[in-house]
Amino acid sequence: MIVDMLKSALTVLLAGLCFGAGLPALFTVGITLWSRGTAQLRPDGAARKNPAALAGAVLCFAIVLAAVVIGILWITRKSLDHYLGISVFG
Repeated sequence: MIVDMLKSALTVLLAGLCFGAGLPALFTVGITLWSRGTAQLRPDGAARKNPAALAGAVLCFAIVLAAVVIGILWITRKSLDHYLGISVFG
């Protein structure tokens, strides 16, 4: 019984870290990568881009956006089913 309670508490803790602090941290990484990937002027006047940083930023933003959309759909799942007949999560 104690082991089950500890396992449940650990599950809640990990979910809180992932969704509570993890998504804002991932968004921060995306912002940082975006700023490093955009064109920056060098002293000679040439622009330098970092396409790998831009790709990483887009990936971070896509993960955060997907988590937000899935969260909204999860919260509204019963309303969607009742009013529109859409069963998103089965």
